[in-house]
Amino acid sequence: MKFFNSIVLSTFLLLSLAAQARPVTPFFTFNQSPLVQLHGLPAIEAARILDPGEQRYRLQADLASNFTVGRSGTESLVLDGETMRLTLAFTGHGGRNLEWGIQIPYVSHSGGVLDGFIRRWHNTFGMSQGGRTEVPNDVLNYQYVRDGQALVSQTLEGDGVGDVRLTGGWQLRRPGADDDTAFTLRASLKLPTGDSEQLHGSGGTDLALWLNGGYGGYGLGPSASLFGGLGVLLMSRGDVLPERQRSSALFGSLGAGAWVLPRLSLKVQLDFNGAIYRDSELTQLGSDSLQLSVGGSLRLAKHTRIELAVVEDVAVATAPDVVFHAAIVVQQ
Repeated sequence: MKFFNSIVLSTFLLLSLAAQARPVTPFFTFNQSPLVQLHGLPAIEAARILDPGEQRYRLQADLASNFTVGRSGTESLVLDGETMRLTLAFTGHGGRNLEWGIQIPYVSHSGGVLDGFIRRWHNTFGMSQGGRTEVPNDVLNYQYVRDGQALVSQTLEGDGVGDVRLTGGWQLRRPGADDDTAFTLRASLKLPTGDSEQLHGSGGTDLALWLNGGYGGYGLGPSASLFGGLGVLLMSRGDVLPERQRSSALFGSLGAGAWVLPRLSLKVQLDFNGAIYRDSELTQLGSDSLQLSVGGSLRLAKHTRIELAVVEDVAVATAPDVVFHAAIVVQQ
């Protein structure tokens, strides 16, 4: 996957074609680790809220391939499987400088189908298998054991509705005719609607607050944009590793993109989140995470676009090996 990312990133840096007036918006992504995605980490979203009368519909899929093994002292962990997260989201204008939304996820954990493909990919480009060849293909095994007790044990495939999120945004600075700079204060409230025993939800209520911004034009050229965000996630005590769960975690994103064709934008994005769990020497639980997303957006019609991205764990083992992100967005 590193080879693929290098190709896309090089293309993004080299292409400089027709200028576009509209900004490039962030990927709607966050950490999809099976023990992290059930909490309330948000995608930072766009720096500009919807205009009066506008609505946005989003249907997206995030397919995460997990394989990591950790052992330290009395702890051991195996995350081997695939997690598919389907999200249906609606966002509407809330009057003046406000917008509101709802996100309904559907989460599936399974052995999946990608193990053989990923092994062949690693062999082709001389990349380490990281232990994948020592276990059977396409088997689900999410396990965390501490002091001889299995605190997480997910080996049976299953799917169901995840934790529903209610979102809101308040435009602090709206872009002007000659100034593409925008800032928005956003919030997300995650409700415990998912089954925590199946790792579809955390069993707790989480509140995320963050500031995001966007910048375009000037030295970047009219076709390019910078975007980012920084915030804090506040978590009530859930049902998944409650003794190890933190009550708060910082998160942030930073990215850039450009319209390289009238209907095509390419973009890269770094997403950071602080560790969700504490008192663990395992990287998978106790370390901060950093992920890289590379891809783009293609406008199919005036109000419709698709987004495609590949997401990798820059901080190895703190997020899935690879996530394939795809979305269709209608905004009108």
